[in-house]
Amino acid sequence: MSSATSSLSSSASASSSVNVSTATVAKLAFFTVAMIAFPIGTYFLTIDSYFGGNATYAGISAAVVANLVLFAYVAVAVLEDSKDPRSPINIKKQQ
Repeated sequence: MSSATSSLSSSASASSSVNVSTATVAKLAFFTVAMIAFPIGTYFLTIDSYFGGNATYAGISAAVVANLVLFAYVAVAVLEDSKDPRSPINIKKQQ
């Protein structure tokens, strides 16, 4: 069964292609790096300089930064989606 499943999935992936712009991939890569680096950097920058070694407050500030990065990604994605001039009706007609 696994060989039949793998051959079906490989033929399905070979026949369908998705067009993704380079700008979209670059934004995703930026926000991926930002989601990792900014909260960790915030934690280590604030633990000693702002909070005097209190890891709880530094962790809270890192969580706030992670949420800010997440909200920024959602905002960019919504704004990018709203720039698409095609309506859903036009997309169906083109297919």
